[in-house]
Amino acid sequence: MNLFVFGALAELPWCRALGRLARHEACATSLEAAYCELYRALGEAGARSLPDAAAEALLYLETPLSKRAEAPPEGLVRGGRADLEALLPLVRRDWHAYAQSALGRSLPPLSPLAPPPAAPVAELAAALQREGAAALLTRLLGRYAAHGAGELARYVAFRWSAAGVRGISHPAQPDAARLVGLEGALERLFRNIEAFVSGAPGAQHTLLYGPRGSGKSTAARSLGPRYADRGLRLVEVPPERLGDLPAILEVLRGRPHRYLLFTDDLAFEAGSAAYAPLKSLLEGSLAARPENVLLCATSNRRHLVGERFSDRPDPLDDDVHAWDTQHERLALADRFGLVITFPDATQRRYLEIVRALAAREQLAASDEAALRFAAWGNGFSGRTAQQFIEVLRAGLL
Repeated sequence: MNLFVFGALAELPWCRALGRLARHEACATSLEAAYCELYRALGEAGARSLPDAAAEALLYLETPLSKRAEAPPEGLVRGGRADLEALLPLVRRDWHAYAQSALGRSLPPLSPLAPPPAAPVAELAAALQREGAAALLTRLLGRYAAHGAGELARYVAFRWSAAGVRGISHPAQPDAARLVGLEGALERLFRNIEAFVSGAPGAQHTLLYGPRGSGKSTAARSLGPRYADRGLRLVEVPPERLGDLPAILEVLRGRPHRYLLFTDDLAFEAGSAAYAPLKSLLEGSLAARPENVLLCATSNRRHLVGERFSDRPDPLDDDVHAWDTQHERLALADRFGLVITFPDATQRRYLEIVRALAAREQLAASDEAALRFAAWGNGFSGRTAQQFIEVLRAGLL
């Protein structure tokens, strides 16, 4: 099958099988083989039906048209419309009924081969059955303009790795409401993200600082589900991949959603130059920062670059500006426009968190049991309080 704009679709196994099925109508042996190939390809693709497979490909494959959806060139529009006119008759045809009639025997149907698809795929699959090529192209351009295409249009949470950006099929759904006694910190964080998703000026790169178990990571990860409906997408960037920041920014630049890069447990060893790409993002460089990208990092260190007494400048060193160099490294945290501190959990605060969580779960929790649990485990922290409630709920105490 030759397609002008949606050429990547023609390379999919089910589409190649569909083309062979259409070409071998006159030969019973070839027809049966092509039908079996299409059946297997749809099943391996996880598609419920042929229209579902076509809808998913049209929605999520990157094409020249999806990249220019807001102002598509007329030539691409005509090519896209021609592709849809060629594809629609093949997608709409009842190949099961035809193959059974031609072969004179019963065959397994091409649907349903998988569970129902997500709503966007189901809606477009239905439209493929009833709308013309021009209307479908208008529908697709609207979808591309609002959500883009490719991996970034399919998911709401992502992880960056050596292979690039990859969607997370089942992202965690933490609830910031479970962070007891952090209302002030959360209000500052939410206010900043509100400005970011609304496109208002002034949203700042954010550092969440505090001891382990204080709720920093939960607060950051809760932003994804909280603001997903308003276009926020979380991209987890491990600290060891921060050198890829320039590449990450170029991947996200110009996309319709707003992307919050999330780095957990940020810290650098003394003498490391790995913080340089982060410094460029925070301070700016010759390449303008995409307006749809913001950074949120957590750290147990207020000074992100480790310091030892031996790292301090030698008074006899030839570098007359050695202290300037040292201060420049240690001031990395100051380059975040917003630094939010998450406090230590004292015994009193730990018990307050336990009582609040127990009340929400309608559990009977004694202070004595909570204190024993903290002594057995990780001490006083919000995380320990949450673990105590989970163990109590499971009846393990």
